[in-house]
Amino acid sequence: MTPLHLLRFSCALLVSATFIHRGLASNADASSTPVSTPPTAASLADGGPVFVTRPESQSAYVGSTVTLSAIATGDPTPNYQWRKDGQPLPGRTSSTLTITNVQPSDAGVYISIATNGGGTAESAAATLTVEPAPVGPFSRILNASVRSTLATAQTLIIGFNVSSGAKSILVRAVGPGLARFDVPGFMPDPKVTLFKGPAFVEDNDTWGGGAALIDTFLRVGAFALVNNSLDAALVRTVSGGHTVQVFGPAGNVLVELYDAGPGLTPRLTNISARNRVGTGADILIVGLVIEGTAPKSVLLRAVGPGLAGFGVQGVLPDPKIAVFNSSQAKIAENDTWDAGLAGTFASAGAFALPAASKDSALALSLSPGSYTIQVSGADGGTGEALVEVYELEP
Repeated sequence: MTPLHLLRFSCALLVSATFIHRGLASNADASSTPVSTPPTAASLADGGPVFVTRPESQSAYVGSTVTLSAIATGDPTPNYQWRKDGQPLPGRTSSTLTITNVQPSDAGVYISIATNGGGTAESAAATLTVEPAPVGPFSRILNASVRSTLATAQTLIIGFNVSSGAKSILVRAVGPGLARFDVPGFMPDPKVTLFKGPAFVEDNDTWGGGAALIDTFLRVGAFALVNNSLDAALVRTVSGGHTVQVFGPAGNVLVELYDAGPGLTPRLTNISARNRVGTGADILIVGLVIEGTAPKSVLLRAVGPGLAGFGVQGVLPDPKIAVFNSSQAKIAENDTWDAGLAGTFASAGAFALPAASKDSALALSLSPGSYTIQVSGADGGTGEALVEVYELEP
């Protein structure tokens, strides 16, 4: 297995522990809220506590699990006390506060108080809003990611679609941030650009460590980035189809899309990525996270020969698609698509494939959790390929 498996599974642990409450998102923009009350010069000199991680405002469904985190530095190590609506919570004396089986009475404003011999500090406030649980089972595509090795001036192209309205989407291009996962040869300075059709929408070269982005990373379960790193990230409220282009100096890069908005509608319904497929560690790899309480039916495709009709040169002649679960066990694979899936392509809005082509496709029901999709040449071949993920039902 490649290092991406470790990366995706580390992120998936963050998601799976609290996947139910992330069906709703923060309803407060805390970008202007300080991490903590400013420490005095005396408290800093005495090693007093200073909060370096802020608790995130969020919404939760009744019956779900919520975790708030507020970490302070200091010498000696601070002690913590959580408060709700100004009142101490007995026994809640850790840097994290976990609330299981959330109820309406848990709604309120939470802060953490950190204390040591040098003084006391108060964290920023986090508002917890509690909403009724969705009626019946639900699921959605929370996150998709693509890892690829790019040459200098080579561009990785990712498409996605948000259906039924506008939704906040987090896009990240991680190069230097891969070093912590021991990914060799990472791209030192990736850039991400967002388009709607041919029209430029927004771009980012260096994410900058802004509080609003940090809050979004926490809320969706994305791993942290170093504040002064040259990784790229942006959040944009979008609707319909968009394209992301990522490029930079040669190296390995991880591109991520997260559904960062509230509710199940609107939502991500399609993600695709086109790039050259090599051999060994240079195959095309996609990570996928399904969130919810019920399985999600999806269509997965790896298209090589089918791209020739669109004028793409040097296509992968015989793509193979393989799907692995979070235990790294292969759960499905396909080398040549079944003609019986033609109707499924049409219902999902996917373009038709040439009859008897060597493209590959799978229709699967995936339980909530994390998955890895690998696209390679069935015969060891190389070339351009498109990997696609479609939601098959709401």
